[in-house]
Amino acid sequence: MHKTMKLRNIIFWAGAVLLAAACSDDLGSRVDQHANVGIPVPITVKGVRNIAGGAVIKVTIPDDPNLKGVVAEYDRGGKVVNTKISRYVDSLTVEGYADTKTHTVTLYSFNVNEERSTGVDVDITPLTPAIMETDFSVIESFGGVKVHIQNNKSKSDLAICILRDEDMSDLGKPLSKMKWVEVTTLFTASEDIYLSRRGIEPKEAIFGVYLRDHWGNISDTTTAVLTPIVESKLDTVKVNGQLYYKFSDAHIEDDVCVSQNSSNYPVSALWDGSGLSAIPHFFVSQEDGGYSPTWLTIDLGNMARLSRITTLPRIGYVIYGGGAVRDYEFWGTPGELQPDGTYIKPTGKTKPPTDDNPNGFDTDVWFCLGKFTQAKPSGYLSNGLPGDITAEDSQAYNAGNDFELDPVQYPRCNDPIRYFRIVFANTFTTFEYGHETKNRSVQTGEVTPFGQPIIQ
Repeated sequence: MHKTMKLRNIIFWAGAVLLAAACSDDLGSRVDQHANVGIPVPITVKGVRNIAGGAVIKVTIPDDPNLKGVVAEYDRGGKVVNTKISRYVDSLTVEGYADTKTHTVTLYSFNVNEERSTGVDVDITPLTPAIMETDFSVIESFGGVKVHIQNNKSKSDLAICILRDEDMSDLGKPLSKMKWVEVTTLFTASEDIYLSRRGIEPKEAIFGVYLRDHWGNISDTTTAVLTPIVESKLDTVKVNGQLYYKFSDAHIEDDVCVSQNSSNYPVSALWDGSGLSAIPHFFVSQEDGGYSPTWLTIDLGNMARLSRITTLPRIGYVIYGGGAVRDYEFWGTPGELQPDGTYIKPTGKTKPPTDDNPNGFDTDVWFCLGKFTQAKPSGYLSNGLPGDITAEDSQAYNAGNDFELDPVQYPRCNDPIRYFRIVFANTFTTFEYGHETKNRSVQTGEVTPFGQPIIQ
């Protein structure tokens, strides 16, 4: 029995070898190859358009039935790479260079068997790549550091790598001697943007930043000695047991948002920190204020530089609808400057409304900190209405917003202020039906400023 099985195995494997040999004697050694396919005709280069870090090469595809596509082969950073297009496309892009030198790209047409024509060489001279053209700097920020990206004119995808070295014993040491610890990597394709990294202890350290592109090319590393700014929830700042930020309704003369019932829906609900939506822990304004938008002003009790503002709605009530706030504006001022250099409470003077200042605030006194819209992960419709509300939308709505102030759009957003003005620019009702709708009531939970205390 054993000898019979052994003989059968020998016969099986011998047959398999003969079958493989027969296949290899057929049309080449691969079953996916095709017979009687000639080498295709080379392509013709029509033109080159250099771009950041590469070039777009326009070609003429010959009328050759054997031609399946075109491949560009080139050396990029010491590694040979290629880019392919089909016969139905007349241009291809080579990219990923980290310099502006002249490079040679070889183009081949190929057939269905991947057999190539003779090569056609073309020289390209890439424009300045994004990692060389983009300006970037790192500055200390609230709770961490902030990187400013500028002049990413090609809007290339960039990774921003942030490093940190706590060893301050030798500030002049070369980069190779740095004891870098990677803090984080941020990503952007914006031309001009600030990107923040929070959660870094307020301790002096050497920070380094470099850019990395999609192909692994990296920029030079810029360094700075920084101390992240302490960021506080302002209404909880205490020194020696004393609360220094005792918020109150400032009662500025031109404020136009008044509580519907000061006992049940007090203005103080905006800063009570309860996270609740039961009376008296949310704010409801009068419906007969006369017009919209409406606003009120909080006296912070001390000067502060704001970094971000969080908001909570009236949780779970008429989600993305009714008197819930859709659009916010935040304004600030240290107060009205006096000849002796001191500040006093603003009088509430107004100016004729303009496109930039439709509320008519006295911009000699007030400056805008930012304008924001209630977050909706699934997005709003093209007409700005909420449309369908997903489970994720509902979760995001009830969790509230975290609005970070952006000095690119609002250069004075981090200036010291004492008086913090909240503008309810639109509820969902006023946005849908216009500002003259009868239901102008605002219903909202908390509005909480964070930032750097300036204890006076």
